[in-house]
Amino acid sequence: MDSSSKLKQRSNNQTDSSQPSPKPAPSTVKVRKPSSRSRAAADNLAWWKIVARICVTLLGLSVCLSYLITETAFWGRQGKWTNWRSYVPRKHRVFSQAELAGYNGGSPDMPLLLAIEGDVYDVTSGWGFYGPGSTYHQFVGRDASRAFATNCLSREDHLTHDIRGLTDRELAGIKGWHKLFENHQKYFKVGTVDLAPIDPAAPIPPPCDNAQAKPH
Repeated sequence: MDSSSKLKQRSNNQTDSSQPSPKPAPSTVKVRKPSSRSRAAADNLAWWKIVARICVTLLGLSVCLSYLITETAFWGRQGKWTNWRSYVPRKHRVFSQAELAGYNGGSPDMPLLLAIEGDVYDVTSGWGFYGPGSTYHQFVGRDASRAFATNCLSREDHLTHDIRGLTDRELAGIKGWHKLFENHQKYFKVGTVDLAPIDPAAPIPPPCDNAQAKPH
């Protein structure tokens, strides 16, 4: 190939490279604008997020102030819904009366348990009231529902789940104590006790003339 042919070929290459590259065809895909309904839904969601954040912040401030002033989380209000233990899943079990009797404080490594109307509660945090040698130690390790109504702690026949013959007022008293244990901030339910049926022919415990005070 002579020099003139090389020059001509180089000139053609430069001419080709100077030609603009073809532009891509415009896209035919249309971008959909959000509808007014979807925009409204997004605005509502954003609004509720703001409201939720404000509520959580106010609740946190209230709890902090309550602890500073009353040393409780909800301004001294006590109940099932303000007790954090109510929201902790616990596995309940069924005790026999013989098993329950073993949780009477005889071993410091075992909890203190008492029952009322068949429900068993852990009252270990109240050791000063229910531990060995305390005033109300008679209640632990058994269901002594009758004694909660009659105040009789000095007689064994009243430390029983036999509530026959009690007045409506005394039965209401048992319900009140049951509610106290159910909503207590330190005591919590751990199960139920399988109580032996009461023989209808058995004599009803006589009234207690020297009743002692109820537990606190």
